[in-house]
Formats: sequence, C-alpha cells, structure tokens
Amino acid sequence: MDEQAFVTLLEHALTPNTEILKAATAALRQDYYSKPASLPALIHVLRSHHNEQVRQLAAVEARSLVGKYWAGSGKKGASIDPQLKVQLRESILQSTIAETNALVRHSSARVISAIAKIDLPAGEWQDLPLFLSQAATSAKSEDREVGVYILYTLLETLEDAVADRSQEFFALFSQTINDPESVTVRLNTLLALGKMAEYLGADQDPQGVAAFKAVLPQMVNVLKHLIDTNDEERANSAFEVFQTLLIVDPALIASHFRDLVQFMMELASAKVVPDDFRTKALSFLMSCLRYKKMKMQSMKFGEPLTLRALEIVTEFQEDSDADDMNPSRTALSLLDYLSASLPPSQVVVPLLKALPEYTASPNPDYRKAAVLALGMCVEGAPDFVATQINFILPTVLGLLADPELKVRQAALHTIARLADDLPVEIGKEHSKLIPAFIGLLDSSDGLDIWKATCNAVDAVFVGIDQDEVRGYLPALMPRLSRMFQQDDLVLKGAAVAAIGSTASSAKDLFMPYFADTMAALLPYVELKHSEQELDLRGIIVDAMTGISESVGREAFTPFVHTLMAAAYEALNLGHPRLKETSFMFFSAMARVYEEDFQPFLEKVAVALFESLDQVETDLGSDDEDDETIQITSVGAPGTNKVAVDGIEIDLTGDGDDEDFDEEDVWDELTAVNAVALEKEVAAEVMGEILSHCKRGYIPYLERTIEILNQKLQHPYEGVRKAAVSTIWRAYVTFWQISEEDGTIGKWSPGLPLAVKPTPELEKFGAMVITSTVNLLKDEHDRSTVTEICRNLAETLKICGPAIISNTDVIEEICSQVQVILKKQHNCQLDLEEEEEELDIQESAEYDWHLIDTAMDLTLGMAAALGPAYSQIFSQFERQIIKYAGSTEHNERSTSVGIIADTIRYMEGGVTPFTQRLMKVLLHRLSDEDPETKSNAAFAIGLLCLKSQDTQEVVKNYAAILGKLEPMLHITHHRMVDNACGCLARMIMGHPEAVPLQDVLPPLATHLPLKEDYEENAPIYEMLVQLYRASSPVVFGITPQLVSIFAQVLSPPEEQLTPETRAQLAELIKFIYQKDSSIIANYPNLIQIASS
Repeated sequence: MDEQAFVTLLEHALTPNTEILKAATAALRQDYYSKPASLPALIHVLRSHHNEQVRQLAAVEARSLVGKYWAGSGKKGASIDPQLKVQLRESILQSTIAETNALVRHSSARVISAIAKIDLPAGEWQDLPLFLSQAATSAKSEDREVGVYILYTLLETLEDAVADRSQEFFALFSQTINDPESVTVRLNTLLALGKMAEYLGADQDPQGVAAFKAVLPQMVNVLKHLIDTNDEERANSAFEVFQTLLIVDPALIASHFRDLVQFMMELASAKVVPDDFRTKALSFLMSCLRYKKMKMQSMKFGEPLTLRALEIVTEFQEDSDADDMNPSRTALSLLDYLSASLPPSQVVVPLLKALPEYTASPNPDYRKAAVLALGMCVEGAPDFVATQINFILPTVLGLLADPELKVRQAALHTIARLADDLPVEIGKEHSKLIPAFIGLLDSSDGLDIWKATCNAVDAVFVGIDQDEVRGYLPALMPRLSRMFQQDDLVLKGAAVAAIGSTASSAKDLFMPYFADTMAALLPYVELKHSEQELDLRGIIVDAMTGISESVGREAFTPFVHTLMAAAYEALNLGHPRLKETSFMFFSAMARVYEEDFQPFLEKVAVALFESLDQVETDLGSDDEDDETIQITSVGAPGTNKVAVDGIEIDLTGDGDDEDFDEEDVWDELTAVNAVALEKEVAAEVMGEILSHCKRGYIPYLERTIEILNQKLQHPYEGVRKAAVSTIWRAYVTFWQISEEDGTIGKWSPGLPLAVKPTPELEKFGAMVITSTVNLLKDEHDRSTVTEICRNLAETLKICGPAIISNTDVIEEICSQVQVILKKQHNCQLDLEEEEEELDIQESAEYDWHLIDTAMDLTLGMAAALGPAYSQIFSQFERQIIKYAGSTEHNERSTSVGIIADTIRYMEGGVTPFTQRLMKVLLHRLSDEDPETKSNAAFAIGLLCLKSQDTQEVVKNYAAILGKLEPMLHITHHRMVDNACGCLARMIMGHPEAVPLQDVLPPLATHLPLKEDYEENAPIYEMLVQLYRASSPVVFGITPQLVSIFAQVLSPPEEQLTPETRAQLAELIKFIYQKDSSIIANYPNLIQIASS
C-alpha cells in the first residue's frame, strides 16, 4: 500500500475543489477503504500527520472501518493480523494521550472505544480498563482528561462489558467529579455518570444506585460551575445529562428530585444568568412535566412554577426573533405545558388569582404578561376556563382598550386563543367583542394591531350563530376588504382568513359579498414567486373552503375547476403548508359536492396516496460492505462536517455517523418533519372524502385500507391518530353503503349476531379491529389512545356488535378500558413509574379526556350489546362509581351521565346492579354541581323505569321525590327538564307508588320544556299512558295540558320525535272525541283532530 499516495488522497478529500474531491473520494473508496490495510494506515496518519484536520478525518474514517476489519466482518472475512493489533492498540493509546487538539483527541478516543467494543467481549485488551483508570488518576490533568473521556466513550458502547464493574467506576468517578484542577475532567466524569445512569437499575444493581445517588449533588455542582463561568458549550452538554436522568430508573434521582426541580426553578428565574442557561432550565422543567408528571403533581410544583413563569414572561421583548426561544418565550411554552399536564387547581387557579395584581400594574410589561399567560393556559384546561369566563372576559376586554399598543395586541392574541378553544362561550360575547374589533380596524394603530384584529375576527366568528352574524356584515366586510387591499402580504392573509371565517358563520347571508370577494381573491390563487406569496396563496385556498360551504354548490360551481386546477398545481410547488391546504380544499369540495365530486376523485386519490407513500428517511445502505458511498461535499477549512451521500459525518468525533443502528433510525424517524405532518393531513382528508363521496370512493377503498393499516405503526403520533380515524370512517362508510343497498339488514343489539356482515365487510372489520386493538395495547401517546376509544365507541353505536363478535377482541378491549379507568395504561404512566404510591386526587383535563372517551367506549359496547351488556358492565361498574364520587364536578357529571346511558341501553339488564346504582344516584341528586344533579335525575328515572327489582326501586320513591321537589324550583332549565323527565319515568314504571294528585299539577307548570327536548318523549308517553288508564288526576288537568300540547306541537319541530308526535296526535283526537270544546281555541290542534 502506497502510504504517501494514501495521505495525499486524504488531504485532497478536504479540498473545496469539487473535481479534486470527487477523484480523491473515488480512489479512497475503491483502492484503499476496500482493503484491511487501510485501517492501520489511518491510525498511523492519526498518530503522525502534522495537519489536525487530516488527523481528524483519519480518526472518523478509522472508526467507520473498525467494525469491518478489526473483527474480520468484511468481505471474505478479511481482517488485521493479531500481532499488528497489539501494536495498534498501544500506539493509539499513546497518541491519544499525547494529542494536543481536543477535537482530534475526542475522535481518537472514539476509535479506541470502537476497537474495545469488539475486543473486550472477546476477552482481548483486558488491561485497557486498568490503563484508563490509571490515566484518570494521573498527576497530569491532560492524562486525566483523556482517561475519563475514553471511559465515557466505552460506557456509551459497552454496557454489558462494564456493568459488572460499576463499583470500580463509582469509586473512580467519585474522585474525578471533584477534580481540583480540570473542569474538563469534571465534565467528562459527569458525561460518564450520565451514561452509567442509562443502564443502572435498582433491581439489578442496588449498590450502584446508592453510589449514584451519593454522587448526584457533585454532578449538580459541576453544572453550577459551568454556569457561573459562562461556559456555554460545556454547560449544554451537562444540561443534556440532567435531561437524560429524567428517563432512566427513577430510583436514581427520586431522593434528589425535589431539589433538582427547585434548583432549575431558581436558575430559570435568575435574571443575572445568561438567557441560554435560563432557557435550558425551563426546558428541563418542561421535561419534568412530560416524564415525571405525577410526581410533579404530587409535590404540588404547579403553583410555584406557574407564578415564576408568569414573572419571567414580563421580560418579553417585542423586537426579539419569534424563532428565538429566549426565557420569556420558553416560559409561555411552560405555561402551556403546565395547564395541559396538571389540574387547574395547580395552574389556572393561581394564575387567575395573580391576574388582578398584574393587570392593575402601572408597568405595561406586567399587564401584557398577564394576558399572554392567560391565553397560553386555555388549551390545556378549556372546561375549567369556561367556568371562569365571566371573570376572564371583562379583564381581557379592559386590556383591549389599554393605552399601550403592545398590551392591546397581546389581548387580541389571547381572545383568539380563547375563541379557538371555547368557540361557543366566546361567540356568545359577540356584542362586546365585534364592536371593539371594528374600532381597532378603524384605528391608526398600524399593521400589527390590524393583523391581530383580523386573527381575532377569524377565531371569534367560528362560534357566532348565523342570525347574530347578520347585523355585523355591513360594517365588518368593507373593513376586512380594506385590510386585504393593503400591501403587506401577512395582513392580506389575516384579512382573508377572517373573511373565510365570517363566510362560514354567515352561510347564505354571505351571498351579497360573494361575487366581489371571489373577484378580489381569485388572482391570488396563482401566486408562486416568493415564500410569502405561497403563504398567502395557501391562506386564500383555505378561506375558499369556508366560502364554498357557505354559498353552496350552485353558486360555487363556476369557480370550482379553476380552483381545483390551482390546488393540483400547488401540490408540486415545494411548499408544505400550501400542499396541506390543497388537500383540505379537496375535502371541502367533497363535502359540498358529495357524490358529484367523483370527476375529481382519481387525481385527488393519486395525490393522497403519493403523499402517504413518501419516504421520510434515507440512512444509506444496510450493507456494511457497500463501497458506493461517496463524499460529495466538504466545508471550508475550519469546519467540522462533511456530507456523504447526503448524510452528514461529524468531524468533531462526537457523532455516530457510521453506526446506523436501530437507535439512529428511530431517532430520525421520531423527529416530526414536514412530510410526517403532510401525511397526517392526507390521512384526515381521505376520511373526509370517503365519508361524503361514498360510492365514488369505492374503487379506492381497498388501497386506502391497505396504506392506512400500515400507517397505524408510523412513528409520528399524528399520523397514527389520523390513520385510526380514517380507517374506521372507511369501515362505517362501507357498512352504511351495504345497509343502503340492502346487502345487509339493520343490526340488532346482542350476540350472537342477528345480522351478519357480508364476507367483504367481515374481512375488513377483522383486519381493522385486530390492528386497532394491537395498537391500543402498546400505544404510549395519550391522544392516539383517546382517538382509538372515540372511534371504537362511535363505530359500535353506528354499526352494532359485528366488530366485537370475536370473544378475544371484546375481552382485550374490556381489559384495556379497565386499565385506562384505573389510570394504568402505558400512555397514562410517567416514562418510568416510581415505586412509591403518589397521592393523586385530581386529573388534568387532558388526562380526563382519555378517561371520558374510555367511558364512552363502554357505552358503545352497551349500545351494541343491549341487555347482554350486563355481563360486562360489572368489569367497569366499580371504577365508574368511583369517578361519580370524585372531587371534580366534571368527573362526577360525566360518570353519572355514563351510568344513565348505560341503563338506557341495558334496559332490564340493569336489574342486578339496582341497589348499588340507586345508592350512588340518590346521593348525586343532592350534588352541588347542577350538571351532576341533572344527570342524576335522568339516570335515576331510567333506573326506576328499566329495573325489574321492584322492591328496591319502590322503597326509594319517597326519597327520590323528596330530592326532586326542590329541583323544580331552581332556575336551571336543564335541571328542571331532567327532574320532569324523571318524574314521568317514575310514574310510567310504578304509577301506584306516586301521589299523582301532588305530582302532576306542579309538573304541568314546567311544560313545555325549554331546553332538553329529549325528556319530552317520556313525559308525553306518560301522559298518554295515564289517559289510557283513565286516571282522574290527568283528566282533571286536561284544559291546562291542552294548552301545553298546542305549544309543543308547534315549531320548533325538534321538540318532539316523530314517534312522540304521533302518540300525541292520537291523544288529541281522543280528547276531541270526548269534548271538542276543550281544543276549540287551538287551530293547530283542531287541524290534527280533524285529520
């Protein structure tokens, strides 16, 4: 081997001249790296070359060849002579110790580690650990630095080989972590201890865990020193170690966890500390909420973290880069994370308590911080925030008129966030908000306020009813048009989005503005000359979805072909957001045109399939002997990276570029990239299209199911969630088409199946339920598990029991639901659950949403199985009753509602549970929460009607009546309605047990019902039943009831179901025959009686 020629080629590989570089690369790959002799030659260059960049490249290349030639795993088993290996080991150790350049020294250390990874398990190089220990305790700091660093690299790759020496390492590291001379030694020790933490376990090595706990305070001291000396690069490495400690065996940091969190809180709040360190501390705290949420909650860190974050937000600077995650921006993210992770009592409540002081501050930064913080907490706790809207909204409205522009702008941002998560509640406040928006659009505040106002209009109009929109259109539309005519493209986009939202709410009231709007917008759907133009084009296409659905197919048809062509073109313009909006436009067109969307389907389906088929990662060949990899680019002198076939090789020696193992692949895949986000949208859009263009989509159904079934295993949870939703929408669509065609009949509750699906449906259902249940067992993402439960529940209610006819399937679903209700599912646990029991009484709303949908899944099974569900309900009864006694009102109301609907579906099957349910529901009839009390009235009425345990039911009638009577005097329409419905069901179930003369007249005074029309059915059915039984009490109040009948048989039509309306019509005819004069003053009743 010509060593001089080899060295020359290495030097050429670092030249910026592309032609020389390509020639050198080809020669190295073909003539040198294909031979075992290249490895010793690289090690020789690493030892002796005068140019540190060449030494660096030699180290990186040598490391990549160790696996191929050191153990003879390359072609034909070629390897290095054993005697030469001895020399190479000795020489690389000595040269690494002597190396003066830190980067080269690190790279060389990793070559040693790569060799040791092969040698030590094979029983060779057994003196290496002793040599390194001696180096780590040498009198020379340089030796100590190298010795500890090589030990660190060994720990990275040789877990099994060094695990049994943990006590030796801890004895050494407990000294080196306190090195009096070298901060590098202390940092390298910290890194090494971080690696040891990754495989230490309390069960396998309790002594090692104890030793780690003892040294942890010294590890913190290292980080403190690096912060104090403003050593940013090293401190960043140290912060990464502490991030790692959150995902290892919890026993390692359990006793120090509170102190760690407290330290990071203090660090984040310290204004004298550089921003980067404070931001890192805030990131650590967010990781605590992600990985140690239960522990954070039990230690009640929510309130102090919330108040500290609020204080940090006061530092917010307008001129800071939006992409710059400084402390104030990170603190806002922390507030968002806090509200989603912890219960409102620990986050939103203390924030609301602090608001008055902040909003009354003479410092505008405090007023701005208050309203921004409020906006960040809405998404995580919308239900609780909704209960506080009467306090929150006046505060925000007051800040909307603040003398400081930046406070007004922040208030607009928060109104938009409130409207996004509480559309109905904020929409009700339109009379206060819209005039304020119009005033701001007329102001001279400038672009930022105008943009924020348009964004607020966009969000708020989602929750405003059509009739309420009518009065705002003449004032608002000209102003939005004026905003669109401004030159600023971002303002144009905000105005267009507001116009689209306004059109969606206005529906056909938008028609007078339709022609002018389309004339103004259409020229912009072909923009493509800049990133900002493409952004605007995407917003306009998105607005077209709302406009099209408001004006309908007939009015929109003249524009549809132009817009579809523009959407097709946008798919190939290399702009992810524009591509996603094109997909969403396709779904809107499917909603508008339904089966008439078929002419566009082929092209649209192909685009969606191509999107879902995209490759998201390319890590090179799996064949380690592939010689085709070429260096295709290199940085200018002084840079640390080169690219190999698009893959970056780190010349610092800190990367693992040559080791494309499963961890590298997973890390790349789990990074959420633009392609993954696009796939999520594509999968969702498929669901929309197949649900609205059902028959037209049939030719694409098989391919859809095939590809979505694969995406159930996608690394990004958004894709998995979208795949779950769409694959079940496909099943429901297929089922509905089969029912409509008469291929299958209407399903009936219970097993065995009364109506069997077609063979195709059966095959489809078996595949989908199997994949879904497997995912449900293993899924770690909470929102995906929630989506699974939601889709299974809805499918069972629509399609019946076919998908759970397999015993193994229903048993597994029941098992998983039980685990969720006990908060023990994979997705509900901290990454590593601590052994100690944590006292957790409350749930974050995000956590409760999963439990809520799991309960809804039990209802889906009840709907599908009917009375037979009683055999399964016993598995869930205890947990549901437990939640019915929760300290949280929303948990109580939901659980009692679940009990009510369960009784409704089970009918007589509820009988064995009567005593226990009666006790719970009686107690909840006195609940302080009106929703819980209303649900209890609904549930207990059903129990009285459906249960066959007459003795248990009737003996509680007096108690029930006693609790219902005060409910009839509360000005809460739904509660009154449910109380009336309960009385009706009690009478139908056991009329002899109810004092009709005392109950019917007061009941009649509350009719017709004002809100919960569902309760009309039992009330009028009960009255019909009493008339049939010739009850003198009901005949005695007939004149009063006739007036009620006239009202309830008038609009709105949704007051009565067709069945109830028919029963009532027969009753009117009966009364008319008895005494026609009673209905003489009611023309609508006379018309019914005469029909």
